[in-house]
Amino acid sequence: MADYTENGDIILGFINPISASFTKPVATFTTQPPPRPCDWFNSDSYKSILALIFAVKEVNENPDLLPNITLGFQMFDSCFSESVALQAVFQTLSNGSQTPNYKCGSKPIVPAIIGDVSSSSIAIARVLGLWMFPQVSYVAALPALSNKFEFPSFTRTTVSTRSQPQALIELCKKFGWTWIGVIASSADLFVQPVVEFRREAIKNEICIDFFETVSYNLINNRIPKTLEIVSRSTAKVVILYCSNAEILLIFQEVLQQNLNGKVWIGTEGWYTTCAIEKQFWTILNGTIGIIRSRKIPPNFSNFLQTFHPSKYPRMPLIKTFWEVMFTCKWPETEVNIHSLNLGQVNETCTGLEKVVTNDEAEFNDPTTQSVNMAHNAVYAIAHALHNLLHCSPGEGPFHGSLCANKHDLQPWQLLHYLRRVHFVNTAGEDVSFDTNGDIYGDFDIMNWHFKDNRRQFLKVGIFNDLADQKLSINDSAIFWAGGLLPVSVCSDVCPPGHWKMPRRGQPVCCYDCVLCPESMISTETNSARCFSCPKEFWPNKERTKCVPKAVEFLSYEEPLGLVLASLSIAFSITTIMVFTVYIRFRNTPVVKANNRNLSYVLLLSLIFCFLCSLVFTGCPVKLTCSVRQSLFGIIFSLCISCILAKTIIVVIAFKATKPGSNLRMWVGSKTTILVVSMSTSVQVLIILVWQIEFPPYLERNYDILNGVILLECNEGSVVMFYCTIGYLAFLATISFVVAFLARNLPDSFNEAKYITFSMLTFLSVWSTFIPAYLSTKGKYIVAVEIFAILLSSLGLLCCIFGPKSYIILLRPSINTKQYLMSKT
Repeated sequence: MADYTENGDIILGFINPISASFTKPVATFTTQPPPRPCDWFNSDSYKSILALIFAVKEVNENPDLLPNITLGFQMFDSCFSESVALQAVFQTLSNGSQTPNYKCGSKPIVPAIIGDVSSSSIAIARVLGLWMFPQVSYVAALPALSNKFEFPSFTRTTVSTRSQPQALIELCKKFGWTWIGVIASSADLFVQPVVEFRREAIKNEICIDFFETVSYNLINNRIPKTLEIVSRSTAKVVILYCSNAEILLIFQEVLQQNLNGKVWIGTEGWYTTCAIEKQFWTILNGTIGIIRSRKIPPNFSNFLQTFHPSKYPRMPLIKTFWEVMFTCKWPETEVNIHSLNLGQVNETCTGLEKVVTNDEAEFNDPTTQSVNMAHNAVYAIAHALHNLLHCSPGEGPFHGSLCANKHDLQPWQLLHYLRRVHFVNTAGEDVSFDTNGDIYGDFDIMNWHFKDNRRQFLKVGIFNDLADQKLSINDSAIFWAGGLLPVSVCSDVCPPGHWKMPRRGQPVCCYDCVLCPESMISTETNSARCFSCPKEFWPNKERTKCVPKAVEFLSYEEPLGLVLASLSIAFSITTIMVFTVYIRFRNTPVVKANNRNLSYVLLLSLIFCFLCSLVFTGCPVKLTCSVRQSLFGIIFSLCISCILAKTIIVVIAFKATKPGSNLRMWVGSKTTILVVSMSTSVQVLIILVWQIEFPPYLERNYDILNGVILLECNEGSVVMFYCTIGYLAFLATISFVVAFLARNLPDSFNEAKYITFSMLTFLSVWSTFIPAYLSTKGKYIVAVEIFAILLSSLGLLCCIFGPKSYIILLRPSINTKQYLMSKT
């Protein structure tokens, strides 16, 4: 185990893997066992070691951070081994003694430890947690380390991957991928993120068509079957939550099966490192992946430019790193590169070679990010120490507002400051820990290009879980293998005006697009349900928006209203003409023989009967709603009353001719006035009750017809309306019965027969009106009533006055007193 120390006022502990051990452990011992050898140099993590040294150098040169105090460090090689890492921990805590955390004197041995990788960090964190000894790791990403009950003193500057599932979900939502597949490793590192991803997928209605787990130890047996499932799936997008080793085997099988047409979504851990495999670029061409944002401290490149082994001659394996980095060999070096086979090396190391780290050019280098994270780890401890040492007396965070003893630093006190540290690093990033000791950072959205044998690995977006707009992508910068954005859905997008009807027994992403019901709309694509329009509105034909309902009433502009109004005026003019004829020939026997004055009143009432239908046509207003049924009821009552009076007078006149009859006193105008006034008064009384108790009113009916606001008059009381109609029917029935009984009375101009037919017509029209009225909707209800008014009035005009007008105008020869007497 390599041990290297740089002196300072405060010494930090660095436990990091520099080399690896592949020597088989000794099973039995006859002598004291030797230390476990670390005989395989690992060059990938060496840059982060240099970043730690660089950060300590920067802090010591910064006059505003830990002034007059220098940082030193004690570095140990953990050899990617938990046992070696734990041995380094105990050596650090005890300063070589046999008692952990034993100290002799007033200064702490080491106030904090930086390291290690995920596997060793768990073991280290369990030990250090016993004494609340601060530990900061810059590479351990295992989610379990966020558990502060098990690892209370563990913190890390590696960006947490807990937001990675949300980043993948936002990526799927951005491109409309709702039908995906997942291949996940069964390793502990991937279990929690995959569970979180599945939970987020359900919440965001993203369906997983298949979910296959793989293990590196069993992958050769399972991978062919897994890829057969992928091939059969209709999902075009496959998310890979796997390690590098598993990814390599998966893509080798993909090449072997010639599996095309899938978009492989990369996750942090393998997406960039696999780019070095040139054979896989044809598979991954045009795919999308996410990686943690990688930045390099601004002055680190300058540090590397001037860095050479002569500055740190005692640093472990510095010359070996140089030989590996530049494929050269030091003149004095023998075969001591820890079994590393460099092949034939002809170059000689000079120590003047330049080590360059550039963020944009080294995305394929997994150590690039660890450089920044290692740098942040040193600065986090430095800021915590700075805050602890500059505590004002009486304003401390500990019991009694005490500050920490600067000459006797306690680990738990430094941990208090470390967990609350907040600073801006030299790259301009805001660094702070959450309650779990994690820090959050951005994820870069990357896109692979492979064209004309030229490979490109470009950043096309960013995901920041703390921002309002978490995902930001430059769509125009993305290259897709097929030239178009891949579509991965179970069902096609439902356009506006439709809703997603789930298919029975299938995931929520599988549905049928169904047109919204007649009274509802949907304004968005893939709407889960339709919405009703306000009552003043109605959906358009496409069911995509609400439009104002058409206001409907029987207007004069439409053909039906125009025809009915024209008939009303024409029939009223015809009645006026008949009335004119009766005035002109008022002294002829035909006119005088049938109660001339009563005929005048009847004709006048018929004129108003025809004209009152005009009140029913046109846009209804409050006034017309109040008077139209009243006018109709009273005028028709007057009309039928006149006919009833005519019939009664005929009967009385015939009976009065008999000798000794007492009916002669009833032959005259008194009887006529009495019958007409009493019969009409009853209808007037009914209508007065109707208008006072249940007055009609103007109503906007939204429900009777779809998409139409029917502007109509509400009668107020249906019972009173039918009472009015019923009373007219009662008068007409009496008139019909009396006229029918008097139809054969000997009189040349006896009107009883005509009255019988007129009442029969009247009753027939209004008896058919009721079922027609009840079965009609909208403006046609008014049309039915107008038609009944016109037809019944016309029946009265034609049956009663038609024969007489014929005699007066076309047969004047029989309109004489001689003819009348001769018939008698």
